[in-house]
Amino acid sequence: MAAKEIRISIEELDRDSSPEVLFEFYSGKDIDFSTSVSSSSKNGHYDKVDVKGDADGDGDFDAQDDELFIQLAKAAVALLK
Repeated sequence: MAAKEIRISIEELDRDSSPEVLFEFYSGKDIDFSTSVSSSSKNGHYDKVDVKGDADGDGDFDAQDDELFIQLAKAAVALLK
């Protein structure tokens, strides 16, 4: 079985003190999916998922998936800033 990996990058693209968070999901050396999370109000409240994905593996793209990506972004910013 190939290793699963999530690469997380944080970058301040808009110069608004709310860095964008990029997630890249890999199986082995192959990228499966990538998305980014940002603050639509530019105030540090992460609420915008750029590319929809099935984060919880239930077969659909919905608000629950967005919330998982948003929570991961909040944790990443807190840990990596």
